[in-house]
Amino acid sequence: MEILVDLIGNPQTKFPVIHVAGTNGKGSVCSMLSSVYQENGYNVGLFTSPHLISLGERIKVNGEMISNEEIHEEIRTIKPIAEMMEKKTQGMHPTFFEFMTAAAFLFFEKKKVDLAILETGLGGRLDSTNVVFPELSIITTISLDHCDILGDTIEEIAAEKAGIIKSEKPVLVGWVEDNVTSIINEIAKRKRSPLYSVASWDEKELIETNLKGFFQRQNATLAYKATKILESRFPVVDSLTRQALKKVRILGRWQEIIGKPKLILDACHNSAGSKCLEQNLIELNEKPQIWLGVLGKERAVDIVRVVSKYASSLVLFEVSQPRSCTFKELRSLIPSKFKGEIINFDLDKAAYYLSNLKKQQTILITGSIYLIGDILSIIRGYEKKNKFNLSDLF
Repeated sequence: MEILVDLIGNPQTKFPVIHVAGTNGKGSVCSMLSSVYQENGYNVGLFTSPHLISLGERIKVNGEMISNEEIHEEIRTIKPIAEMMEKKTQGMHPTFFEFMTAAAFLFFEKKKVDLAILETGLGGRLDSTNVVFPELSIITTISLDHCDILGDTIEEIAAEKAGIIKSEKPVLVGWVEDNVTSIINEIAKRKRSPLYSVASWDEKELIETNLKGFFQRQNATLAYKATKILESRFPVVDSLTRQALKKVRILGRWQEIIGKPKLILDACHNSAGSKCLEQNLIELNEKPQIWLGVLGKERAVDIVRVVSKYASSLVLFEVSQPRSCTFKELRSLIPSKFKGEIINFDLDKAAYYLSNLKKQQTILITGSIYLIGDILSIIRGYEKKNKFNLSDLF
């Protein structure tokens, strides 16, 4: 990635950056920061992943997605350089995510953003976004996930996430375990990076947001604290900041689609996420039908345990991804005491199933973000012909 950005002119050095890593919450914090700085009059770039429906969701300026034509334009710049890299050294052709990261850098430079908010894709230390020298690094949460890549222990994963900390640049840390705090503190001290935390804030102090769940108030508090740390360079009006945090829009995060039936879409892809999901299900005060598809049986264990407690019935899907749990694997995790109906359903028939639901039902669609994206595509009648042709990248 360092070679690639160097060959395209190091666009990532042309604008200030806030860099965000973490197991959960990083996408929400990024969206909140984008909302806050837009509300305060800044020209803001936002890079997040993955996308739900359209590839352009990954790259936004002031909330507006990059168009397919603009993506093509940036790819036309990157593609010949990628081919040259591969020709020179076998195996050096950039990945899809590296392409998209580089495209975001070029686009943000072109749009002359005042500030770019970047979400890491995976980990931190070796992530393709980690070629920036940010004004602030943020680490939201640390828990066991992607252990096959990041490490088998919470300490190993913490060290990978903390790889985004840069020399003499501040780092802000969310609610993490004490042993994680000590690891991050040690890395920050070694790099002479000022360390900030919100761990001492009690519930009454947490910042309000329109997004559902206690954990979203924690995310809003992280975003709010970030603006305070950067206030000398990026001044904000406190009332506007709080106002912005009450009108954040994030697809697939307890997203309610009011109608008959009522649909709730909430991505939940790991054990930490299942705890947040359970908080929201407790507050729902009813037992919805729950649609579920999960990537990775190890992730599914806690998610299935939670949904089985609160579902009136379960509709299972095999997600169109290589690591998807099979129907058999999902069923094997459902407790024997669950007495509701359990249905296997093909994603290809989801549109038919949606049209035949009982009007008084509440349906929660959860698990993999890819399942959420597929269902949202059906709801919106999104045509395949409108989807970006990924083969153009390679």
